[in-house]
This record gives sequence, C-alpha cells and structure tokens, in this order.
Amino acid sequence: MPKILPLFTPLKLCIYVMLALSTSACAMPIGMIQAGSITAPTIDEASGLAVSRLNDNILWLHNDSGDTARIFAIDTQGHQLATVNITGVKNNDWEDIASFVYQGESYLLIADVGDNQAKRSQYQLHLIKEPDLSQLNGQKTLSAKPVWSMTFTYPDGAHDCESVAVDVAKQKILLLSKRDKLPILFELPLMAPALGQSVSNNSSVQMVNKQAKKLGEIAPLPTAMLDYASIYTWIGFAGKPTAMDISADGLSAVVLTYTHAFYFTQTEPGDWLTLFSTPPQEISLPAIKQAEAVGFSPDGNSIFITSEMIPAPLYKMDLKGFHTQR
Repeated sequence: MPKILPLFTPLKLCIYVMLALSTSACAMPIGMIQAGSITAPTIDEASGLAVSRLNDNILWLHNDSGDTARIFAIDTQGHQLATVNITGVKNNDWEDIASFVYQGESYLLIADVGDNQAKRSQYQLHLIKEPDLSQLNGQKTLSAKPVWSMTFTYPDGAHDCESVAVDVAKQKILLLSKRDKLPILFELPLMAPALGQSVSNNSSVQMVNKQAKKLGEIAPLPTAMLDYASIYTWIGFAGKPTAMDISADGLSAVVLTYTHAFYFTQTEPGDWLTLFSTPPQEISLPAIKQAEAVGFSPDGNSIFITSEMIPAPLYKMDLKGFHTQR
C-alpha cells in the first residue's frame, strides 16, 4: 500500500484535477469483464489474490497490514464464503498470496514482505495446505497451521515488495521489489522436501531461515499517457509492481501495477530475469481504486484482478487471444 508523502503543490494539484476531469476512464479492454464485486466489510483492503487449485471457482484473498492473520475464500462473483485463521503467525504486512500444486497436494503461500519505509530486518513467508471447502459442513470459520514458515533477508538490505509468485517446476519463489528505481527480481527455494508433511495443531511450525538470491533488475514496466492523469504518477508509483503470479505450466507470468497488467509468456521454460526484461503484452485497467491483487486461473487462460477498498470490482481477463502471440 503506498504511503503518500509529498503533498501536492497548488500548481500540481490544479494540473492533476484538470487532467483527471478532462480524461475519461479507461474503457474495458477486449476480453475483460467485471465478474463481480467484493463488498464484505471484513475484506476492506484486499492486497493479494490467488485462484484455488483445489476448490472450483474459489479465490483466496487477504488484507494488507493491520488485519489479523487470516485469509478469505470468495466465489468468482465476489461473495465471501469462509474465513481461515492462520495460527501461530502474525500479519505484519501481508502483500501477496500464491496457489500451486505439488505432488498432488494444493498449497497457498502467504507473503509477509511489505516494507514501505524499508526498515524491516527480516521478512516471512508462510505455507499452508489449501483448505478443502467441500468439508465445511456449514462452518464459516476455519483454522490452518503453516507447513513451514520461512524467515528471510535480502543480500543488500531492506526492500519493499508486494509481488510474489511460485515456480513449481523449478521449485523457486520469485519476489519482485516495488520501490527501487528499477524493480529487482529475487528468488528463494520452495523447500519442496518439507511439502507433503502432515501438521497437527499441537506441533510447532517448522521455521526456515534463508537469504534471498538477487537475480537482477528488470526492464522498466511501460507507462502510458493516461497514467499522467493518475494520482499514482504524481506520487511516483506509476509502473511500480503491486502483485505478480506465474501460471501453473510455468510458461507465463503477470505483473500488476496501479494502471496496467503486464503479461509475459514463452513457449518453453526459461530464465525469468530474461523474460521480465522483454517487452510485455499490456492490459490497460479500467478505473480502479488501488489495484494490488492478481492471480491466474488454473488453466492459465485468464486472470482475476481486484483492488483495495470496498466495494472492490472483481475483473476477469481472458488471455486466450494473447496465447496466439507466443
């Protein structure tokens, strides 16, 4: 979540207002629909989204910092179905969530990696087995305990990050920084040997300590003329990554900013730093308050996007037309 530090000068504010009034909102891109709207008061700052790999037509969301350690299940129209409390951990600044399947088991990775002021000495990732909502039996609240929790640092000091994704084939976790001049790509091991282990409510959380590997800076994410009518340009956040996901087949990635989604795709698994340094296919977003959550559908043919604040529109973008451009 951005912290607006520099106040507008009267001249800048006047220019911004004139631009905002004279520029119409982005039209809905071809292939995008508003699937629904999130109105549940408990989900008032959705900062991460993952599409379920276990439950049909279910999305997982979490709030930004300030909430308890919990995630929410909603349907594809935005209706809240269940709350899952994550025991034994805290929500310092949860910024993203990823879903994936490993050896037939579905998992969710929760990323406690936000650091607006670059003051944290360490960050956490929490991995849980994805809850099976078919076993709810009328319950609306569940609990889950992490299979493992990873505490990690960066090799070059603190970074703010809101974009985390899992590459199952390479057993890597990718992190893309937000507030650096150019986004920096880091990776961590997925710790796959720990997956598949059963965790009882009485057992302690398996703690892992790692240092992220710096892969390098990616090319600047494009911005458009319309961005200059956006408050995010004036506060320096145009083109800054706010969320990320990797498709289940490991061939595509989507990076979200406040004004665009950027789709990267390849025909064979390759180097992510190289792919992120190639020109992406751009998806302009409709008017949206604070886009910070994106996730691939299980088949990789579409993405879901939503924002902080409520009511939050839930958009679905069909990517099949982009696949022909591989």
